[in-house]
Amino acid sequence: MMTVLFTMIRKEIQEHKLAFIYAPFIVALVLCAVIISVYLGLTDIQTTNFSFSTDVYDEKYKEGMLLASPEAKTAVIRAGLVVLGLPILLTVGFGLLAYSLSTFADERKDRSLIFWRSLPVSDLTTVMSKLVFIVVVIPLLVLPNLILLQLVASLSVSIYFVSNDIVPFGYVWTSYFISDWFRIIFSLWAQALWSLPIFLWLMLSGTYFKKPVIGAVVPLVALVVLEGIIFKANNVQEFIENRLGFWSRADSFPIQYEEARVVDITDVYLMITTQAFWIGMIASAVLVAGIVFTRSTNNDFTVE
Repeated sequence: MMTVLFTMIRKEIQEHKLAFIYAPFIVALVLCAVIISVYLGLTDIQTTNFSFSTDVYDEKYKEGMLLASPEAKTAVIRAGLVVLGLPILLTVGFGLLAYSLSTFADERKDRSLIFWRSLPVSDLTTVMSKLVFIVVVIPLLVLPNLILLQLVASLSVSIYFVSNDIVPFGYVWTSYFISDWFRIIFSLWAQALWSLPIFLWLMLSGTYFKKPVIGAVVPLVALVVLEGIIFKANNVQEFIENRLGFWSRADSFPIQYEEARVVDITDVYLMITTQAFWIGMIASAVLVAGIVFTRSTNNDFTVE
């Protein structure tokens, strides 16, 4: 079974290179070009939290950088690198939503489901291969792009610093930890598990509804409206909003961080121990059962 599972995961990678390999890489290259242009003085980046510009390094700013504690310096560098990586994560996030909605709908639309049913592969194995692809493989495909972006950013700023006599070349690198890459991958795996109910709901709509987009949206809107009218509550809406966002910023997460940051491994453990996480896992198990059952009994190949 493991051999079959690995083969099906390789198939998913081959079929979705554009969304999960090429698109993030292109976004990373564009961001690298922007970062280099910033430190060449050709442009700048303004965000609500950060200002990436060569105009900010006056004498007072340089003195503050030299006097900054190692902890403060590390926090600022890590936060800046996290913010730079957000466009890549958003690109992959939208790709995941599209993939989840279309993966089972497409096999009904082109009737390839008939072919897959002729193979000695169970519906459960097929569904599990897609879950492993979402939860485990895609974060691993994203990580090299984040590493490339962070290395280019660190190298660019270091060259700018030393060439303009602001701080030594090693100023950034002494506060930059390769261990952050492991923290990022664990955080991405946790994010995939956190958002799994959303992906599975989209998959379920693709296995059943003739119009998967409408089938995914209308029942949720109806639940939100009915809950508000009958129970005067908005738990369904909050559940959806939290699962679409970062798990470390969810209302149910015990620690509320003010700054953008790479979460600690202990934060991942803390998330796994929350009631909200296990509610999501139970919902995911129910949705998986629904997908397997619906796909195994599906004789309607009409998708619009």
